[in-house]
Amino acid sequence: MTTVTLMIFIIGLAVLAAAMIYAAVSYLRFYRREHFTCPKCGCSFRPKVLKMIFSVNAVEGKIIQCPNCGKREYMEPKQDRQEE
Repeated sequence: MTTVTLMIFIIGLAVLAAAMIYAAVSYLRFYRREHFTCPKCGCSFRPKVLKMIFSVNAVEGKIIQCPNCGKREYMEPKQDRQEE
């Protein structure tokens, strides 16, 4: 490998690593502060990480399947209540 090719490869790996770290931090923040509520049955839940990653993003929320009723709907995340 030439020096330029090696530098491009290293920069690409660094960008990929930064994107993965950003995604991990975003999901950790979500799991600590937010949940989804199904509009059909009212079930509040936090989906598994793989379901979050592979669900369809839509404007503010996600199109995700409710674990209780099985309905696939658009849901916006809701903030957890803060204990005082």
